[in-house]
Amino acid sequence: MAVRHPLLGVLVTLVWTAILAPLLLIPIVVFRWLALPAEISLFYGVAAVAVAGAVAGRSGTFAFAAFPVAFLGAFLGYAVFTAIATPPVDLLFTAIHATVAGLAAWAVATVKMAKVRSKVNLENEDKRRCRLCGARVGPRATRCWSCKASLNRIT
Repeated sequence: MAVRHPLLGVLVTLVWTAILAPLLLIPIVVFRWLALPAEISLFYGVAAVAVAGAVAGRSGTFAFAAFPVAFLGAFLGYAVFTAIATPPVDLLFTAIHATVAGLAAWAVATVKMAKVRSKVNLENEDKRRCRLCGARVGPRATRCWSCKASLNRIT
């Protein structure tokens, strides 16, 4: 999802994390209902918020803003989910899960921002020089326009 305005990207990251974190944590209720060990719920919860943060980090936020925004979104989403599905709210687990989501969003945003490059082309970027007179010629020229020398010469 390409977002044009940076503040809109921050808002989209916040919303994605706040919505995806609780949705991906729904199986934890099923794990508890099936009386599975608490470690399974813990590991699944960390993986789920990491995925939510990674998906949210792709939404166009700058890398420096991805961590705090995803942290806030995951904290709010996880706290609301925990308050509704499995009270009472444990703020330490909520903060740990939100930190994992923030780190995942930061990592994905950093990788994505590394691929963004400027598209500035210089006028003389594609041209090369004649070895005899030094005139600039096009990339596919076989002869110099100035001295008519062959550009394929070694000397």
